[in-house]
Amino acid sequence: MKNVYITRTILPDGILKLQQNGFTVEVWDQASPVPAEVLHTKAQTSQALITMLTDKIDENFLKKNPRLKIISNYAVGTNNIDKVTADKLGIVIGNTPDVLTEATAEVAFGLMIACARQFKAASKNAQNGLWNTWEPMGFLGLSLKNKTLGIIGNGRIGKEMALLSKGAFNMNIKIYNRGDDLLLFLKDLDVLSLHIPLNTETEKIIGARELASMKPEAIIINTARGEVIDQDELYKAIKENRLFGAGLDVTYPEPLPPKHPLYSLDQVLILPHIGSATFEARKKMSLKCADNIINAFKSS
Repeated sequence: MKNVYITRTILPDGILKLQQNGFTVEVWDQASPVPAEVLHTKAQTSQALITMLTDKIDENFLKKNPRLKIISNYAVGTNNIDKVTADKLGIVIGNTPDVLTEATAEVAFGLMIACARQFKAASKNAQNGLWNTWEPMGFLGLSLKNKTLGIIGNGRIGKEMALLSKGAFNMNIKIYNRGDDLLLFLKDLDVLSLHIPLNTETEKIIGARELASMKPEAIIINTARGEVIDQDELYKAIKENRLFGAGLDVTYPEPLPPKHPLYSLDQVLILPHIGSATFEARKKMSLKCADNIINAFKSS
């Protein structure tokens, strides 16, 4: 038997495709992530896994499950998987590139508008019964027309974000290249949008020095990984009015605890990692994970 274990409920398109190709599929269908001990037990009798970014696939897990043929991550990133150990054991690692580009860029673009126009603070005002009259000085935001957008991470999603921003607001697009002076790059930006993978070079790439180099009217958007920003320093910068605001679809940890100080700031809008959350993108991700597994078995 060719057994596949899926660590969360996903759209059924990929599951059906696996079943049509002779695979037996089992799904962890609870709302919370699969417990590590359950995943380990299921991996003992599976030849393939479809995993989430929340699943820790480390050296210990892989060495205890060397019979696995492929692990297909339901994401573009694979930083939750020890790829070095997987390669040594001959376990193929798959992911879902290309299929969530537009969806994630749309979230980054939406966060940029929401932060620039203070949607969070204005919405809270109305919801809390404080909207008593039209306020000529209320919730003044920033126009994005002809402003400068800096992008760190000029891959598919970064390019799509640039395209949306140029088309909608005629923004001046600046791309950061490795080797550039980062502090100089940040100095004149109105918006910084992050689209980089997480690795040793990018962890906390935006820290105290980088935030200090930005204009107080600037906005930061992060749809990459939470760890690329020093969140403590981000909180200080916004709290002290050294930065206008931030839109975060990713944090560390995930989920971010409800009492985290970033939530207390009206200038910070936090989403629960919904970058790829469209029916179209998630369907394609489901099918891509299935194709990764089918192709891995065909090539063996």
